Amino acid sequence: MTRFRGHGEKAAYLFIAIGVYLLLRAVSEARVSSLTAELLYISIAVSLFASNVPRVVDLPLHLVYPLRCVELFTFCLAVAAFLMLCARRFLL
Repeated sequence: MTRFRGHGEKAAYLFIAIGVYLLLRAVSEARVSSLTAELLYISIAVSLFASNVPRVVDLPLHLVYPLRCVELFTFCLAVAAFLMLCARRFLL
């Protein structure tokens, strides 16, 4: 496990890139896909941004707690949207 030491910043950049991709996908498919799918993509993207941007950017300490709250809220929102999509898919 010591050979992966120091690669945390690279992983954070990868997750930020995935968040940008999901955000662009949500915006580009806004008129074609359902509102729940858009909510899922956007909440996953914001959660990825909120969890990985502080790893690569120095933030003041008074911004860390609100950013953590945003991360947890959007993660819960993504889980709820995923469950709604699953319920719609399997029940209807």
